[in-house]
This record gives sequence, structure tokens and C-alpha cells, in this order.
Amino acid sequence: MDNDAVMEVSRRLGAQDGGPGTLFGMSAWGLVASLVFSGIGYYYFKRGRYQNNTFKIGCGVALMVYPYFVSDAFYIVIIGVGLMAAPYMMERL
Repeated sequence: MDNDAVMEVSRRLGAQDGGPGTLFGMSAWGLVASLVFSGIGYYYFKRGRYQNNTFKIGCGVALMVYPYFVSDAFYIVIIGVGLMAAPYMMERL
């Protein structure tokens, strides 16, 4: 597959820069990070429902949703770590 065909496929799949190695505007690391943090968000959501903790439920939903709006892997990790730490920081206060 030549470079023009790769760029065309990337553009059709929604890549913002159209470069090779992107899918839906994210690199492979961005996709992996979004899957990891979405899975952790699902755990927070279920755990928050079990504990009847509204803040933890909100953080779980935020962890599942924010990767749809952020495409850079670095920012996905930074925001995800912050959202993961927020319920524990609230418990300590």
C-alpha cells in the first residue's frame, strides 16, 4: 500500500492530520490510553454505585467520556491520572 492510499484511508477514518499511523485522529498510544482509562472509569462507575458515592460515579463517567474529546495521548494520560486521583483526594479532605 503506497503512502497516498494510507493517507486516503486515514482521512476517511477521521484522522485530523491525515498522516499514517493515526486512527480517528489518535495515535496507537492514544487509543490504548483511552481504552485503559475508559476501563478504569467503568470500574469507578460500578464501585461508586455500590458505595452510593456520587462523586466517584461522576469521575467514572468522566473517565469513560473524556477520551472522545481529547486526541493527544499525553493529555489523555494527564487528565486520566487527575480524574483517578480526585475521589481519593476528596476522601482525604
